[in-house]
Amino acid sequence: MNPLYLLIEASASIFFIGAALAALRRGRLPFLELISAAAFGILLEEGDQLVFETYHYSADWFLTIDRAPVVIGLTWALIIAGAMRLTDALGVRRRYAPFVDAVLAISLDLAFDAIAIRMGLWTWRGIGPSEGWFGVPAGNFYSWLIVTLAFGSLTRWLRDAAARRPALEWLQLVVPLPAFGLLLAGIVPFAILQPIVDRRPGGGMLLFVIVFAGFLAVAGWAVWGRDRARPNGDRLAILDLGLALGTRVAIHGFFITALVLIGAAWQLPVLLIAAVVLLAAEWPLGRLVHARHNAAHASTQRAMPDAGQAPAQSYR
Repeated sequence: MNPLYLLIEASASIFFIGAALAALRRGRLPFLELISAAAFGILLEEGDQLVFETYHYSADWFLTIDRAPVVIGLTWALIIAGAMRLTDALGVRRRYAPFVDAVLAISLDLAFDAIAIRMGLWTWRGIGPSEGWFGVPAGNFYSWLIVTLAFGSLTRWLRDAAARRPALEWLQLVVPLPAFGLLLAGIVPFAILQPIVDRRPGGGMLLFVIVFAGFLAVAGWAVWGRDRARPNGDRLAILDLGLALGTRVAIHGFFITALVLIGAAWQLPVLLIAAVVLLAAEWPLGRLVHARHNAAHASTQRAMPDAGQAPAQSYR
């Protein structure tokens, strides 16, 4: 048994169990959303390997469901749930929220995927270590955007529906199926255009950059534009705000440490710079999230009447 894989699986499982217990304390729907996100992650990994056969995982993973390591599904859940929590805390309206979710999720994969393949955690087929983004195909990053967009859109739609009919909460458990269908449909344009635009192994980076720029534009308007909602998500949040931010920092820290220990940081300083820059970006993100969250909380406290005093509108 490889101790590195055991460490990864144990650490991610502890994070996930803590998140699941916290979600369960908030209610049934947050718990179901987290469980369905994990199921979606496992479905993604199993389905992608069976349908596209573009990568495979190391045989050193301990707990797997066929070809998919369970811990990868748990990590997907933490990443997606964390992104959704931060988006809600920023006061992003639902129609824009999945785009912000996707930008937050891809900022992690852009930092760690090229490191993970050098650790041997998984291997991309048909692409050399200098092709794509240091051995990671552009289609992978494009797919991350669609994955998060699909799950976030369906989950938020169901939240609204379940607020009126609580029995619908159980439908969250089947959200992974239509979300995976949306992923397959979303991949089609890239699959058609990529061979036309860039036939190189792992090519299509220009296509990804164009799509990513569109996501960034929507996300930027959603976060800083005038069309914002009240920061929310405390009651229905899948993850605690601190855990959402802490998980992201832990993922960054783990892979930066691994990059240094395997010696690749000095051979490929661009990877180190990219990972450190994306880690550093978590600090202003955290400050903005907490500032918006605290301001909303303070506004709520000011709006509440003093104990024992009836609100003014009760006299009208």
